[in-house]
Amino acid sequence: MRKFLTAFLLVAIVLMGANAAFAAKVKWRMVTHAMPGTEQQRIAEEFGKTVETLSGGEFVIEVFPAGVLFPVFETFDNLRNGVVQASMVYGAYWPGKDPGFILTTRPGDPLGTYAEGAYMTEKLFPYFEKLYAKHGIKYLGHAMVSPLYEQLMSVVPIRNLEEIKGKKIRTSGFGARFYNALGATTVSLPSPEIYTALQTHNIDAAEWTFWDENMRMGFHEVVKYVIDPAFQNGTCEYFPLTVNPAAWDSLPQNYKDIVFAALDRARYLSAMVYVHEIKAREKWKELPNIEIITWSPEDQKKAREIGLKLVYDECMKTPEGKEYLEIYRSTLWELGYKDEAKFLGYEEKK
Repeated sequence: MRKFLTAFLLVAIVLMGANAAFAAKVKWRMVTHAMPGTEQQRIAEEFGKTVETLSGGEFVIEVFPAGVLFPVFETFDNLRNGVVQASMVYGAYWPGKDPGFILTTRPGDPLGTYAEGAYMTEKLFPYFEKLYAKHGIKYLGHAMVSPLYEQLMSVVPIRNLEEIKGKKIRTSGFGARFYNALGATTVSLPSPEIYTALQTHNIDAAEWTFWDENMRMGFHEVVKYVIDPAFQNGTCEYFPLTVNPAAWDSLPQNYKDIVFAALDRARYLSAMVYVHEIKAREKWKELPNIEIITWSPEDQKKAREIGLKLVYDECMKTPEGKEYLEIYRSTLWELGYKDEAKFLGYEEKK
């Protein structure tokens, strides 16, 4: 009997330990603004898988694409309030929460490589860390820098700056200000409505995201023209990893380290998106129903300067914006974009 009781107690202790371990398993939910099946969503899902693998299955982050748990534009409040613990959602969606988020994108930005974009994003980390913290959200850094190949899709030809005047364009954030400054009118539409709006000519043109995802959305079926390059966003942070501070603070240090390791993995995969973009861009060029339009060098220069002037004016409105501007133009100078840095007011130090 004593042996039986001893064995029973040992089994009970083991089970209690197993139950305690199970109860201690960390489970998070993370949302993105990406559509299912896209390269962007795959990056977010790989981030979650990496966390689970490195933690031996003890830290699980379930990743949800756009709109599954709630509309994308409800993410900011739901993350702050702990409905979800993490997000990778474009910061350019949040100027309504704070005007400082308009500087997520930079119309007319001249950066030309992924490395430059990632470097600039790292330089701007303090700005965004303070901005999110002001609203009760912890910013951990970029998971993805947007590819450089911006495009503006249209159902009518827009061959120069003059022809863009009066056109109705779907865009958002700073992009809306940019196209307004070029003389267009702008509307904000969620992604599921863009296809029909183009198909019915309720809008003349639209920018959504990258060449690959735009093709996955089927936009090549309803547009006839693509302006390449376009200048509405610039190379910018596209997938900021933001977390609920209470959830983050409750993690043991080894789990926090795992998150940063998974974040680095996501950054590597985001660099590979450039390859997909090159291939997708070529697919667009090969489509018989699509005409690729490139503006003259003079019009491109004017468009970039209009965008950069908007960035400058926005930065000059607040002390925080001026800090951003100093980081931005100093980094442009450092990377060799001296004309653009001077245009933004950079003064060479002697």
